[in-house]
Amino acid sequence: HCIFGGDGCYIVHPSDTAPTLVALDASFRLVSRRGDRTVPAESFFVLPADDVQRETVLQPGELLAEVLLPPPGRNVNSTYRKVRARGTWDFALAGVAAVLEMGDGRVDSARLVLSGVAPIPWRAVEAQACVADARPMPYNGYKVDLVRGVVQETLESLA
Repeated sequence: HCIFGGDGCYIVHPSDTAPTLVALDASFRLVSRRGDRTVPAESFFVLPADDVQRETVLQPGELLAEVLLPPPGRNVNSTYRKVRARGTWDFALAGVAAVLEMGDGRVDSARLVLSGVAPIPWRAVEAQACVADARPMPYNGYKVDLVRGVVQETLESLA
């Protein structure tokens, strides 16, 4: 169950790819008979509180035709890490996609997107406060420490 974004529905988004695409600032080209449109990956997924019957902004008759990735910056380090209960193909209990742009031995910009903890890929705006708004249930509070740990390990691995 989620610790972020739960509002009457506490599912978690199961994808490893989606958080990575959000962290990489990807966009999706959607096509239909009505025409094409491009949607940022960060705006593609829909919270159950906004519409419990939809997981994405895809309209009837629309297809995701292309994933568009901006060219990486010169000093970009990125990775995806997840913690899971079983083997490689298991869903993330918690994970983080991290894209850091480095300059002169410091982080100039960072995009951290959490997985396994929200109904959508969840953007962590501040690494130090990545779990500040968490609302765990009585039996999934362990995810708060899990997120804190995986974010810390990930940032240390990229530094």
